[in-house]
Amino acid sequence: MTDFFDIQRFGRLLRAHWAESWREYAWFAGVLVILDLVIMVVTVSLNANGRNEQFTFTAQSTWYFTGLYLSAPLFAWRYFKYLQNPGACLIALMRPASVFEKWLMAFLVIGLLYPLTYSLLYVILHYPAVQLAKAVVASMPACDECDRDFRFFFPFLTSGSTTGDDHSLLFHVYSFLLLSFSQALVAGGAVYFRRSPVLRTALVTFFLGTLTLLTRIAPQAGIFIRDWRYTDAYVHRPVEYVLSLGLWLGVPVLLWIALYFHIREREVA
Repeated sequence: MTDFFDIQRFGRLLRAHWAESWREYAWFAGVLVILDLVIMVVTVSLNANGRNEQFTFTAQSTWYFTGLYLSAPLFAWRYFKYLQNPGACLIALMRPASVFEKWLMAFLVIGLLYPLTYSLLYVILHYPAVQLAKAVVASMPACDECDRDFRFFFPFLTSGSTTGDDHSLLFHVYSFLLLSFSQALVAGGAVYFRRSPVLRTALVTFFLGTLTLLTRIAPQAGIFIRDWRYTDAYVHRPVEYVLSLGLWLGVPVLLWIALYFHIREREVA
């Protein structure tokens, strides 16, 4: 057994965390499902013409990413909300596990398991709805809308992006890096700020979000997402690829590394 990482100790840490948190995770998933169903019912009821535009391919992808980007940072913050409770904080930080093991568990739960679970719930809820909407539109007497794209949007698997072009792989890479950026930022703020963590993290997020939007003026952003300022004929230079990777890959990595040191600082304190 090493002080840095031990697989058996890490397994015990995961089991202890699941035993303590599975009810909260179930409630969180249940609220997401209820909200999704309510929004789905509302959009269907407001769709008086019966064309079901909200179930087209582009609308599905927008629905999926909007829900993911809104719920994932909230889940990341709730993962570390125990730090605001002195008793729960002391118990969690004193568990027989290394700082790296606690950081790794946070990365797995927040950065990997949550997006996978959200995607699974999305497929379970939306696949039947999309097939039903497609059948309803196809059965309309005057089928003027039958040429609508009712392909189902399988997260990270469907060919084609939200813009309908052939850059789906780069688009999904960009989406995952942006999601990881927001999760690490919110989780790091929840651990680092001991007073008013929500407000201070929100201010930092707003500042970095504004800075990120300003970087859209550079052609490096077009490597991952199609930008109207740059046509297909635009050829990216090698230095632009380096800058783009430094922006979209380096920043999330640095934020997750910073989270490790934040956890270590709280444990020592």
